Amino acid sequence: MRIALNDIPGLRKVLWADVFLGGATGIAGLALYGWWSRFLGLPVKLVLVVAAVTGLYALFALSLVIMKPIQGRKVRWLVVANWVWTVVSVGLLLYYFSGATVFGKAFLVLQIVVVGGLAWLEGRHLGKNTADV
Repeated sequence: MRIALNDIPGLRKVLWADVFLGGATGIAGLALYGWWSRFLGLPVKLVLVVAAVTGLYALFALSLVIMKPIQGRKVRWLVVANWVWTVVSVGLLLYYFSGATVFGKAFLVLQIVVVGGLAWLEGRHLGKNTADV
């Protein structure tokens, strides 16, 4: 079974947003993890994990956006992974809420909104499964 994709140019724009947002978060977190940890009121290990995960998501989105043609199955993997990370981010918000600064709370909420939004937008470009010919 193949997964059809709708509006490839639109999908590429959303994937580029995923690359930029995840890449910026990953690079900033890995480069400045000590400062971010203090500023956000979150443990250093958490900042490093979030940076690494978002960086890896960005690399995967980059591999998709430069792919010709984009493979629907891999887009679906990214959508599922983004939804999983959204759920994990809700757990992180609940667990670390009390110790986080106001900026840390905002960061965790933005993780949920942005990653969930990307999952939803990318998922809108997935069509129905079709039989391989």
